Amino acid sequence: MRPRSVSLQASHYCRMIEGLGHILFPKVCIVCRKLLEQGEEQICSGCFSQFNQFPGADAGGNALRSTILKHFGLQAVPADAWCLYPFHRNGKLHEAMHGLKYEGLFPLGSLFGRRLGELIKSSGRRVEFDAIVPLPLHSLKRIERSYNQSEKIAEGISGVLGSPVSTRCIERSSYTGSQTGLTLTARRKNMAGAFRAGRQPCRGRVLLVDDVLTTGATMVAAAGALLASGAESVAFAVVGFTEKE
Repeated sequence: MRPRSVSLQASHYCRMIEGLGHILFPKVCIVCRKLLEQGEEQICSGCFSQFNQFPGADAGGNALRSTILKHFGLQAVPADAWCLYPFHRNGKLHEAMHGLKYEGLFPLGSLFGRRLGELIKSSGRRVEFDAIVPLPLHSLKRIERSYNQSEKIAEGISGVLGSPVSTRCIERSSYTGSQTGLTLTARRKNMAGAFRAGRQPCRGRVLLVDDVLTTGATMVAAAGALLASGAESVAFAVVGFTEKE
């Protein structure tokens, strides 16, 4: 094995061990490493304040719907949409989401999900859903990570709204690489045929959940599969949103 490969593997194991430490002894903020105050969990209130939540219940969702309209047209715009934070590469939120996605800090998913659920609940619109559907991972990627971060977020939302989580409505039909750094055209191509109907019929109003949305290519493709499998409507809920031109 090449020295660089050994170094990368060692770095990965160190991050995983650190993540396990946070799960077993959740006494410090995973972003700034400061001791947590009473009532805080995983992330301190100071770091949460620096995530710069969108103002009001509708601002993040409106920004998300606007970028999907621009990139994919009116037919792809979700029935409703909610988002907590603007997402910036290498910012504090990026560090937290990286920990959730790659370092085993899955309790963060429930934490963000509960906050997202409260945002949805405060919007004043109809928030009863027949199913909350986390964006599925391909089976090989699920084995690699051991859990689906979007599923953890969906569980947090479910705890607030009371709607059931369904993980069998749609499936990943192909293994796709990361969308990070890809152009919009490449993202569209990467997602073509990436989802199919699952083993469980999907009916009624569906809330589709993911961690971060950029152009919306992945969510739009997944929503198409849900609608094709019988969903009446599909709304989007994500923790972070960043537009890629």
